[in-house]
Amino acid sequence: MALWHLMFARPDFTKGQAKHLVYTLQDAGNFGGFPLNSVGIVRDTSELLYVDLDFKQTIGLTQDLFEEMVKYLLVLSARLETAPEPVYWAVMQRTLEALKITYHQYPDRSLDITYWQGSPIVAPAEDKQLLRFRDEAVQEKG
Repeated sequence: MALWHLMFARPDFTKGQAKHLVYTLQDAGNFGGFPLNSVGIVRDTSELLYVDLDFKQTIGLTQDLFEEMVKYLLVLSARLETAPEPVYWAVMQRTLEALKITYHQYPDRSLDITYWQGSPIVAPAEDKQLLRFRDEAVQEKG
C-alpha cells in the first residue's frame, strides 16, 4: 500500500483541476498500473488543496519511476494528459526542482508531495493553440 498526500498551492491550482485529477484516476481504477484503493479531495483551504491518493504498490519504485509518477500527477492536474506528445514530454523532462515540486517521506513510508506552482505550460487566453512555457511567457512581459 502507498499513501500519498498531495498538496496543491493556491491560486495556481483550482478545485476544478483537483477534481479532474481525482476523476481521471477513479475512472482508470489505477495509478500508473498500480491498483487504486482510493483518491479524493480531503481538504480545501485558501492556501492549499489536499488530495489523498491511496494505491497498492505492487513493486518497489526507483527514484526515476517515483519522479515520473509525481510529474504525471502535475500533467493530469493541468489537463495535459491528451496534449500533443511534445507538450507532454516538455513537462516530463523537467526536474522536480524546476517544476517546484517538493516531497517528504515519513517513517511509515507515506508521502507529502507539494506542488508549489501550476503547470509550466501555459496558453494565452486569446489563442489556446500557442502553448509555451510559463517562464517564457513571463520573459515576454518583462
